[in-house]
Amino acid sequence: MLTELSYCITMNEGMPCRNALGCWKERIDIVALLQERFSDEDLKKVFGSLPKSKIDRIIESITKDH
Repeated sequence: MLTELSYCITMNEGMPCRNALGCWKERIDIVALLQERFSDEDLKKVFGSLPKSKIDRIIESITKDH
């Protein structure tokens, strides 16, 4: 299965996935693309903090559905 770039840069409530840099760096200049599309503030929100743990994401997903 191949995930499209358009999904990767909008899947996080209109923001890029935290993994987009690692996933796309070998294929395109992902940093330049993200800088063109998003403000520095937006990119800091996405990439500026530690990622959530898997358990945190699971709990968030469960509580979001209820």
